[in-house]
Amino acid sequence: MGQSRIVALVAAGALALVATACGTSSSPAVLTRPVGLQLPITRDAGPATTTTTAVPPTTTVPPTTTTPSPIVPAPGWSVPLATLPPGGGFTSVSCISDTFCIAAGGGANLSDASGTVGAGQTQSWDGQAWSDPSVYFPPPATGPSPSPIMPAITCIGGPFCAIVDGSGFVSNGDGTNWITPVALKPAAPLPANSADPGSGHAGSREAAVSCPTNKFCAIVDNTGNAYAWENGSWRTPQAFGTGTGGTMAMYASGRVGVSCATTSTCTAVIGTAVLDWNGTTWSEEPAPWTPTLPGSSSSASINGNPTAISCPTSWLCAIVNGSGVSYRNGSSAWSPVQVIDPGGTLDSISCPQASFCMAADANGSVVTWDGTSWAAPVKVIPAATNYTGIGTSVSCSSADFCMVINGDGDYATFSDSTVG
Repeated sequence: MGQSRIVALVAAGALALVATACGTSSSPAVLTRPVGLQLPITRDAGPATTTTTAVPPTTTVPPTTTTPSPIVPAPGWSVPLATLPPGGGFTSVSCISDTFCIAAGGGANLSDASGTVGAGQTQSWDGQAWSDPSVYFPPPATGPSPSPIMPAITCIGGPFCAIVDGSGFVSNGDGTNWITPVALKPAAPLPANSADPGSGHAGSREAAVSCPTNKFCAIVDNTGNAYAWENGSWRTPQAFGTGTGGTMAMYASGRVGVSCATTSTCTAVIGTAVLDWNGTTWSEEPAPWTPTLPGSSSSASINGNPTAISCPTSWLCAIVNGSGVSYRNGSSAWSPVQVIDPGGTLDSISCPQASFCMAADANGSVVTWDGTSWAAPVKVIPAATNYTGIGTSVSCSSADFCMVINGDGDYATFSDSTVG
C-alpha cells in the first residue's frame, strides 16, 4: 500500500465532526531493524514535522539503549522488530489486513520512564515496512495540554479509521490523512469523586473507540462517559456514576475498552463496570467478576480492573482482566473468570471471529484461543523498558494475521501461512 494514499471521498463516510479538509503529513524516514537478539536496540528520533503544522523542537523520543532477552520466534511468528515510537510511545494498533495496520501514539500519557510529550502521531504498516509518521494532533506551541493522552485507534475497510484520546478529542481519516481533532461534548457532570486526580496525572484519562461501519462509532472514557455517533450526528452523551450496586467508580484508573459487533450491539468495560449499547441507549449491567478466582487463595490473579474487550459477534464477547478472561456467549450471563496467563497481566484482546482470539500481556507474551481452548503463553516481543505504563496492544484482522506492539515500538506479526 502506498504511503501517501489519499482515499477519495473519505469525508463522505467519515465522522462529520468538522468541515475541515484532511492534510498530509511527512517526516524523516522511520528506521526499522531487527530487535537485537545479540545487539541492543538504539533509538534516537528527532522532532516529527507535518506539512500543515510545525511540531515544536521539544517533541522528542528519549535516546535509549536497551538489551532485550533473546526471543526465539514461535511457529507462525516473525522475528521481533523495532520501529521508533513517537514522543509518548505507541498506545494502540489496528489492522484490517496483513498489509494494512495503523499504530497510534504520542501525546502526554505521562506513564513512561522519561515523561516525554509529543505530537499525536500515526504510522501505517504495509506488510513490509512502516511509513513516515502522520501528525494528526500537534501539541500546543505554548502552555499546557490539550494534547492527546493515550490515543486509541480503530480501523475498518475503506480504509476508515477513528482515533479518540483521554483528553476528550476525536479524529478520523484514512490512516494517513486526518481531520482536525474535535472535542467531544461532555456528558452531564457527575458529583466530584475523590479518586479522580484530574487531567495531567499518570493514567488519569483514557478512552476507547469501536466502529463496526464508517457511519457508526462508539466511544467510552474512564470518567464514565459513553458516546455514540451515527450517520454524521452525535447522540446525547451519557454519564455513569456508582451504578448498579455501586459496582463502578466514577473514575477508574487504567485502560477502558469498547467493542461493537454491529451498530446496535456494543459492550464496554470501564473500571469494574460493563456498559451495553442497544442501538438507542447505553445501560449498565452487574459486573461479572469478583476480586478473587473461585477456589483461589490468591487475589493477584484478578486485579479487579479489566483492560480490554472484544466482541466478534453480537452474541459473543470476551473481557481480559488481570491474568484471566470472562465470556458472554449467547446469553446475558458472563462466565467465571478463567486464568489463561498465569503470572501475566493482560493488556489487550482481539477476536476477529468467533473461533479465534489473541490476548497480549505486559511482558510481550500472547495467548491464543482456537474456539475450544487457550494455548500456553508465548513470548513474541520484549517487555517495554521506556514506555512501561502503556501496555501491549494486539490487533488481528483474521485468524491468519495478527500484530503485537508495545509502547517502545517493539513489534511482531503472526501469519498462519508460516506455520509448519
